[in-house]
Amino acid sequence: MTLLRMKFLLKTLAIAFFSMIASTSALSQSGFSPLPNAENGQSAYILCNPSGRFGLGESLPPQGQNNDTCSVSSPALINSAASAPMSGYRLIGVLVSDVQIPAKFAGSNDVAAIMTDAIWRNDANTECILGIQLEMKDAPLNNGDYFEINDIVRSGFSNKQISVAYFHKPHTGSSGGNTEVLFRAGRSFTSSLPEEANPLPMITGAPIASSAFSDTNSAAYSDNWVTFTTDISFHDIDGSSRAISSIFYIHYPCDARDPVVKPDAIRLRSAGHGKQDRIEVAVAGLVPADGEVEKY
Repeated sequence: MTLLRMKFLLKTLAIAFFSMIASTSALSQSGFSPLPNAENGQSAYILCNPSGRFGLGESLPPQGQNNDTCSVSSPALINSAASAPMSGYRLIGVLVSDVQIPAKFAGSNDVAAIMTDAIWRNDANTECILGIQLEMKDAPLNNGDYFEINDIVRSGFSNKQISVAYFHKPHTGSSGGNTEVLFRAGRSFTSSLPEEANPLPMITGAPIASSAFSDTNSAAYSDNWVTFTTDISFHDIDGSSRAISSIFYIHYPCDARDPVVKPDAIRLRSAGHGKQDRIEVAVAGLVPADGEVEKY
């Protein structure tokens, strides 16, 4: 908790934060895609938008039927990020946090990003959607590099059938709008180095499920954790800087109970792409009411 200043705004306060009520408009396309529900497959991951060579080049935003796996959009979402990504859902609460870099890596400004974490619930109180977005800040590390987030990992989903999606909205007139897409998503705790020829990490040969990083293109299945692979940085050494993530959603069964803010529920990782240092920052985040966070 010491790494965060945060506020959890429920119901009308959350709506006031976004300045409008969450919409229940129908989607122009529904891209929620199920994640593996057992470890008997070849990979714990699914591929979403692999354009851009996992951040080494300029990715292509989802357009029509091009690069649109896992993507969602609607006029309401384009108008406001508070809108629900699926019809029949209402905004319940929002968590807004500073993401502070550990002291051993931090420069003069240790706030590397602003994280927004939100929860929507359907009218029957049987299904929920968690959504997360990050915006990187001008905060160089003590070595002059900038923190790059390759994986956003969150917990609390054991024994739940879940699906994922993302919403990409350009924020500038530049290529991609300074907003990065979702490359892939997995039911895993482990971040692995992607290979363009084999973009999905294999379960075979993976390190133990509690490993934060893998030296190869392999990652174990983990029932409780979901990993979103992207590439955001205020200033990326590979030249393709995109400082804002898409909104990454997890759809899961729930009840009328509100989610709980738990420490270390979300891990933000620089996985060593482009010869950068491996860094993991653990932050507090929303967890389903019956969810747990393993202390790895």
